[in-house]
Amino acid sequence: MFWKIVSVVLASILKTFFAPAAGFAAGLSFGTTFAASAVGAIIGFVFFYFLFDKISNFYYKNRKKAMTAKRIKRARKIVMMKKKYPVWLFVPMLPVTSIPVMAVIVRRFFHHNKPVFALSLLTVTLFALVGCLVFSPIQYL
Repeated sequence: MFWKIVSVVLASILKTFFAPAAGFAAGLSFGTTFAASAVGAIIGFVFFYFLFDKISNFYYKNRKKAMTAKRIKRARKIVMMKKKYPVWLFVPMLPVTSIPVMAVIVRRFFHHNKPVFALSLLTVTLFALVGCLVFSPIQYL
């Protein structure tokens, strides 16, 4: 039983939406599968969020680059995207990709906005719930 829960947690660290399928296929109940996938999603998001912070600090620590035309154009696109799409609309779409990609995007572009971290944790928990609801018929096969 313990290793089944651990496998759901580990699967949920990378892909929250599909991890409950493994839990239901292993014979876990709805509550256990939801708790394991939600805990795995939160652990994965927090781990990759702060890991990217450490990696980016190490990488950009002694690096000074002049602003080229290409970098200025990219920076303008990012600013326009952040102005055009509100955070509460953009962040809930991110878990569709994966937890590490979501953590990197949130850390890179929205680290100054403090409620985004809490919104991201809520979003991954809701995706764990949606995954459990979608894949719960597996337990009756």
